[in-house]
Amino acid sequence: MVRPALAASRAIEILNFFAAHPGGAFTLSELSASLGINLASALSVLQSLEDAGYLVRHPRRKTYELGPSLVAVGDAALRSNRAVDLARGEMRPLAEEFSTEAIISVSVGDELVILAVEGRPQLSSADVRVGQRMPLVPPLGQVFFAWSPPHEVDAWLGRLDRRMQATARIHLPVTLAAVRERGYSITVESPTRTEIGATLERLADRPREAPRLRDRLAELAAALGEEDYELVGVEAEATYDITTIVAPVFDARGQVALAMTLNGLRQVTGRQVTAHGDRLAATARLVTKQTGGRTPDTYFE
Repeated sequence: MVRPALAASRAIEILNFFAAHPGGAFTLSELSASLGINLASALSVLQSLEDAGYLVRHPRRKTYELGPSLVAVGDAALRSNRAVDLARGEMRPLAEEFSTEAIISVSVGDELVILAVEGRPQLSSADVRVGQRMPLVPPLGQVFFAWSPPHEVDAWLGRLDRRMQATARIHLPVTLAAVRERGYSITVESPTRTEIGATLERLADRPREAPRLRDRLAELAAALGEEDYELVGVEAEATYDITTIVAPVFDARGQVALAMTLNGLRQVTGRQVTAHGDRLAATARLVTKQTGGRTPDTYFE
């Protein structure tokens, strides 16, 4: 594997930090301290990003913020990812209809990345930020793997330690089948999930602690696999605190291109959960159709 250039890695770290803090403006010292990059190296990268128009520096306050050149990059990215663009147009109506937070996320390597957020969750512990990244460790991200071939599911399971893998191999076939059958994932709130939310907040604000916090996130995600995180059977009259309802948008190959999520629903009945999920899944199918995607006719066993 080719080792990434240090300056390029630092530029990515800086841009990811700004992406996780929309509208934020930070001084050189603040960025250096938050990212754990020495002042001279940080200044060199910031000057290059400023010269390219990716960042702008306030003449008096000496703070940096995102620059206009990134608007062109973002526009080009949306044109190349039409599903994201169309899904974004559907998120605000969904957030308003269900009075909660609506999210678009994608799978990037071994991480889940938040691309867009509308509204506010009813469960404050479930709140996320644009640009946040979390480890895609079972059982997180089930909607991305429910229709995947066995070798991809095995690779996903391989991100767990051996003991956790043994437990996951018992539970995941059941939960993935439930996701496929109804067309969306339903997960319930728990103390472990609440701690994941708090750790994500710390990670966004303290990226210099990323190695330790990412390890902790992976541990917490794996711990969810030993809980009833995915709601397999929904009882119509029961009441639930729902962390996420997640529906997939498929690409032309029948693979999951992105996920649309209703996030943080407080004290909803099983009947409401099913109605919300069916509505979200219908919207995801519409985006799939509009972008030339294909819902898999079958799944891999």
